[in-house]
Amino acid sequence: MAVNSGDSSKKIRVCLIVEGAYPYVVGGVSVWLQDLITNLSNFEFLIWTIVPESGQKHKFKMPENVVDLVEISLSDKLAHKKRKRDIKSQWNIIHNFHNRMDNKQPNLFEHLYHQIAPDEPKALAPDNLFKDFQGWELMTKKYNINHPISPFIDYYWAWRSTHIPIFQMMQTTVPDADIYHAISTGYAGLLGAIAKVKNNKPFILTEHGIYTKEREMEINQTEIFKGYQKQMAKKIYHALSKLAYDHADKIIALFQRNVDIQIQMGAPAERCQAIPNGIRVKDFSSITRKPHSGFNVGFIGRMVPIKDVKNLLMASRIIKDEIPNTHFYLIGPTDEDEDYYNELLILVDNLKMKESITFTGRVDVKKYLSKLDVLCLSSIKEAQPLTLIEALIAGVPSVATDVGDVANILQDDGIVVPPKSPEKLAQGVIRFATDPAFKKECVIRGKERAIRDYDLDSLIQRYGDIYFHYGSKEAEKWQA
Repeated sequence: MAVNSGDSSKKIRVCLIVEGAYPYVVGGVSVWLQDLITNLSNFEFLIWTIVPESGQKHKFKMPENVVDLVEISLSDKLAHKKRKRDIKSQWNIIHNFHNRMDNKQPNLFEHLYHQIAPDEPKALAPDNLFKDFQGWELMTKKYNINHPISPFIDYYWAWRSTHIPIFQMMQTTVPDADIYHAISTGYAGLLGAIAKVKNNKPFILTEHGIYTKEREMEINQTEIFKGYQKQMAKKIYHALSKLAYDHADKIIALFQRNVDIQIQMGAPAERCQAIPNGIRVKDFSSITRKPHSGFNVGFIGRMVPIKDVKNLLMASRIIKDEIPNTHFYLIGPTDEDEDYYNELLILVDNLKMKESITFTGRVDVKKYLSKLDVLCLSSIKEAQPLTLIEALIAGVPSVATDVGDVANILQDDGIVVPPKSPEKLAQGVIRFATDPAFKKECVIRGKERAIRDYDLDSLIQRYGDIYFHYGSKEAEKWQA
């Protein structure tokens, strides 16, 4: 169902800025973008996307109101320009920018951008950034302050690897649009700030998770960065978030806990709000429960470490010992991390659960929701897991780890347990299996509330209202 907003005779053009997702990767953010574009048919959309390399295959058929797709490939080399000679004033601005960032002062990003922007006559060339004395002076100063005991060569290559993508973003040509909407901070948020500075058009920012926190987790686990290099990378991602927050006209998170985190990280509170994700209610409210023998427990998600499927498998052994007729359906792709999936198969074998666990691969989850008695979510990291909302509306109670917005989604209509606690996860499932009155209450209340609060059309309408407010000259008339 298309959601209309505003005067259908005027097509406001929205530039969606995406990093590592739509239309190349299947996942929650990409599905959300497809729904957003499809439903807001009275708007034109341009996709400005950051990809590891060009030429990737599309996983989505883009709707007709997508008028263009512009790629920025991180594997491309920096654009070559002749090295400038009269550069003292530019480098003074760059030094001043870094000092202000270090002292948590207003960063004056617009001044920095004009020293590197591709169409600025006096903009520095890449060779200036890497070869000028002033650049080396800035780098060695930071090195001596932050980590002088490590080899400078390691520091230098870490600096290059973290700064070259930033230079690529700042060298790119900004496509024309009425509104720029970044779907994360990081490089996408940087492009939003650049578009705001360059074209002086409204910039909307939506974070489905907190990008900087997610990158911090990856940096802590990687072996690519060592010692202070990890701190350097984290500091840069924090700085990119702050740039996006400073320049965005509207900052959106999926739930209030993440709004609070954004504000703690420097987002102006008066520009922040929460808009949850939603689902097509009728697709799941019409699911008919199918009679079946035994007790069926489901998991819906990718077989990857962040979903902590091993936690669920450990819980499955406890549940099976208590309720022998239980069968477990692990519903979702197994090919995104083959090493992890093989570890899951070994664990299933060691737990002697081979006959009681089915890995379904990619399937229509609605067909399985009709026969599940309980859904489990065992993740160590989530934003707003839609599978829990789908289960509520389908009449399937859930036991889930206390991550992201899980506690707010389930409230008193499910069981929330600590992450990495197979015993607690098992106890929650056993409670639903042995207390039918409690299960029935959760199902009735949860379904009614989820239908009211998570209807996709209503939530997408809120984005249409925001686009129309910021993108139309008739906004005041429309509001009246």
